[in-house]
Amino acid sequence: MPNPLKTIYKRTRLFGGLAYHQITKTRAPVIAYLLVTNRCQMSCTYCFVDHVALPGEMSTERIITLVDELYEKGTRMICLMGGEPLLKPGIEKIVDHIVSKGIICDMTTNALLIKHKLAVVKKLDSIMISLDGDEEANDLNRGKGTWPKIVDGILIARENGITVRLNCVLTRKNMHSLEYMLQFAKDNGLFVTFALMAEPYQTPENLKEFTMSDEEIKETYTKLKKLRDEGWPVLFSDHTLDYVINYPLAYNEIIFKNASQKALDYYRKECRYGRTMAYIESDGKTYPCAALWNVDFFKPKSLQDKEGLQGAWDNMENLPCHTCFQPGCSEWNYLTTPEGVWHGISFTVSQFFSRNKRQSGETIQRIRKISPIQTSQAKKEELIQVRVS
Repeated sequence: MPNPLKTIYKRTRLFGGLAYHQITKTRAPVIAYLLVTNRCQMSCTYCFVDHVALPGEMSTERIITLVDELYEKGTRMICLMGGEPLLKPGIEKIVDHIVSKGIICDMTTNALLIKHKLAVVKKLDSIMISLDGDEEANDLNRGKGTWPKIVDGILIARENGITVRLNCVLTRKNMHSLEYMLQFAKDNGLFVTFALMAEPYQTPENLKEFTMSDEEIKETYTKLKKLRDEGWPVLFSDHTLDYVINYPLAYNEIIFKNASQKALDYYRKECRYGRTMAYIESDGKTYPCAALWNVDFFKPKSLQDKEGLQGAWDNMENLPCHTCFQPGCSEWNYLTTPEGVWHGISFTVSQFFSRNKRQSGETIQRIRKISPIQTSQAKKEELIQVRVS
């Protein structure tokens, strides 16, 4: 299990690197989101990744070499993603190598394999698990029958003292699950980020019924801010919630660098994606962020081409976009301010105090189907028992 003092040191070094490049207006991939495989056992409706093994998927050995290259270029945090990263053959070797370099090693997982891969998961600095609300709402987004499996994985991770945070992707199918998610998180000593779908700019036909209207997005984030101010465990800062609430364009529009001065003045800081962050697909194609995965104004280069990592990184230097409504743009900039650094340290400390929190009972966790925040429906509360194997 990661040492708390080491984790604070590594996160301080991370934020220092981000702040340095922001102040000096230089570029380096301080944070790398590394998709080790595209394969996944689930088919979440909104996912921006094709869930099949790509022909040029990098081998374990190539990924280990890439970790060394990234470290030399200034990477101090690697987020292992997929697909489902725990499906990658050799994931144990990859994690061991990242940890040996002193790089923060985070993982985004669907939690289905946690009980089978506990040894490697325990070596991670933290994991992010995707859960999209109560059983009905989650399964509409992520597939029928997925909710109990995800919850089982969350509870196993918590029982083993693993540092967990939750991510909820907001759609029209689950936007009414805020209270449920926050009560679930509070009961289990966790925090939640509430994200928007990564590909709203060219919404495919099958996603239109999931896409929230501008009014629904504003109302939802306004409600989240109120709940956060009441003490509920919303991970985004008020600064970022305000950024989303007050976004001046429609929520499927980017503010480009050639936009009106009024639009550019809305957010004067540079977006960190493509400047201190990169997304690397399992075949080596490199993107600034998930939102630019399938757009017509950015074409990625692969680090497996002859120009290597440097060529793929240089390809992102002059992006046409200035900012967009995705919360991460604001939040990462906020975390390099003195107030934001304190916010990050406080979050780190609270994670360590809560990660060994146990609910009553050794093998049974009672999960609320309808949140007690919804006091008008308190009499309808239904308790579901989930067995932790």
